[in-house]
Amino acid sequence: MAARMGVLSTKWKAHWLSLRHLRFDEAFWDEVGEDKGSSIVSNILFHHKGPLQKFSLFIPPYSINLSQWLSFVSRTGVKNIFLFNWYDDDLVLPSHIFECKELMKLKLRRFVLNHLPRDFKGFANLRSLELYYIECNLDDFGSLISNCPRLTLLRLENYIGLGHFIIDVPSLESLVIKHVFCYISFINVVRLTNISLDLDNFENPQDNAIVYDSFQYCVAYLYFNLICFFRLSCKFLDAGAVVKWFPLAFNHMSKLCLSELKLGRADVYHFVFHMVQSCPFIKELKISFWPDKAVINAVQQEHDCDGNYKLAHLLKVKITEITGSLAELKFIEYVLAISVVLEKFFFNFIDSRNFRGANSEVQVLRDLLQLPRASPKAQLVWLK
Repeated sequence: MAARMGVLSTKWKAHWLSLRHLRFDEAFWDEVGEDKGSSIVSNILFHHKGPLQKFSLFIPPYSINLSQWLSFVSRTGVKNIFLFNWYDDDLVLPSHIFECKELMKLKLRRFVLNHLPRDFKGFANLRSLELYYIECNLDDFGSLISNCPRLTLLRLENYIGLGHFIIDVPSLESLVIKHVFCYISFINVVRLTNISLDLDNFENPQDNAIVYDSFQYCVAYLYFNLICFFRLSCKFLDAGAVVKWFPLAFNHMSKLCLSELKLGRADVYHFVFHMVQSCPFIKELKISFWPDKAVINAVQQEHDCDGNYKLAHLLKVKITEITGSLAELKFIEYVLAISVVLEKFFFNFIDSRNFRGANSEVQVLRDLLQLPRASPKAQLVWLK
């Protein structure tokens, strides 16, 4: 579009050649087609003048000059690179990507990462690294993240090839891990403040866990502001991870999020209680439930609850997708009973058309309103 403006404007005739953001997305390939697409990208890149801030490329399901393009881009001082591959599971990432010395953000999807170049000294300025569906061996991955001294965000989703890897990045502030089957150890992560884990897809829970022995060392020095767990795997919890997860408290954490919980299952039920008890200084608690018609509603009273335990700082609770199971009501009753300064308790119900009858919603609402509250200021707010 910028090039076409050169027909109408003398200024744009030269200006479009120095654009700092180049994006070739899926819509681009759909418009120009297979025959013209590669030549257009090549012409734009090889006529480009000056530095390049961002290069974003959607990789189509046919052959392109990816290695040649990255070789050129690496000489432009590019700061951000986003490469999205949706079709070829065996596409090898060209080594020219490691020649982009000025990179600050790198996002890759569906690539095979072979051995790192021997002369690779790391990305000295990289702040954000997001890897989706990347196949890579453990040694190369360790070398990659350890040679990014300014890395603050690391995101891994559906990463293939990792066994037991160590997070040893002193600059790291945020960590997101989804569907990664591995042992994870934390060492020297003194600035890590945000953790998000999705443990739903552990294939062999007996062989996969977060290594808490190493985690203990760093928790004493961390000031966690937020920790999130998504779709906690019941098989993972059945493997005995509940006992290993709570040798000490997260005393500096101010916000706890637990998403899509099947609370009617015994181990998930116990995990949630233990996790809340391990966060005595949280100010905000967010929880969403996940419906499971196979769940047995009859649960035993939580025998590990300390009657003297109180959350003396919790001000806001938000619990969503309530189905009205006994396990959910027991947990909500417990939270209200230990939250002595609670101000707002936000809640809503799951869509009654999908799980429960409309009359059940009214009954559950009555049950909630009758629960005792430790805080005289606590208000229940229905998010319709």
